[in-house]
Amino acid sequence: MSEKKLRAMRQEIDKINEQLIGLLAQRLKIGEELAKLKKKLGKEIRDEARERTIIDSARKLARERGLDPSFVEGLMRLIIAQTAGVERERIGAVGMWAKVQKVFANYHAQLNVARLLFKYGLRVREDGEIACGDIRIPAVQIAQEAGVDRRVVDATAQTILKNKGVRDIFTDLEPIAYLKGVGQRLGLGVIEILPKDAAKPGIISEVTGVLAKFRISIRQAVADDPHFVPQPKLTIITDEPVKGNVIDTLRKLPSVQSVIVYS
Repeated sequence: MSEKKLRAMRQEIDKINEQLIGLLAQRLKIGEELAKLKKKLGKEIRDEARERTIIDSARKLARERGLDPSFVEGLMRLIIAQTAGVERERIGAVGMWAKVQKVFANYHAQLNVARLLFKYGLRVREDGEIACGDIRIPAVQIAQEAGVDRRVVDATAQTILKNKGVRDIFTDLEPIAYLKGVGQRLGLGVIEILPKDAAKPGIISEVTGVLAKFRISIRQAVADDPHFVPQPKLTIITDEPVKGNVIDTLRKLPSVQSVIVYS
């Protein structure tokens, strides 16, 4: 009986997870339409007053439902940041990624493949094959991850090789040994910083300055490209788990939107 009940409860959780993901997809879809309207009206992507209202309302609802307001606030900030990133992407990228988007303007599926290659540091070889360093990666594996047909991967490679502007980017990409996934098992600290505006200078300096003040050694720091990732973040791997007083100090920094701690 207990095993049967356990399976039933897990099935119920799976259904709720599916509903949550469906609602998130719906929210992001509305965000795309909102981006178009904001561009037409000449309005900025981020509206701090509106976001503050959303956060205050979420905290109030959390208390009414018996949830931790801080947890709900963190979740809402993640959603807001992701939505704003998608809106910014729809309005138009800048810098290097704007050049990539222009090349793939009429090939949305190929753009998804290019984004995947950039994310993992996979390069396009002169023969049109995809490689991680010198190791060839089968096109079918790239296609599965990107959710496209294998032929789209081949077409993406050819598009890149024919356009010097992006060819110089994608033929020399390199992967890195990212410690985020193994940090906790190694006894390291793993924190993610979501900035208010990742394109503004000084964020890394502010964060590392706080860690230096508390005499915390940094093993690795990885910052997402704000013009490439819808929700850019700064991931810091430290020699040891970061304590609560350090996290509180980081959250008070003017450039920081939210701090996520993996423990």
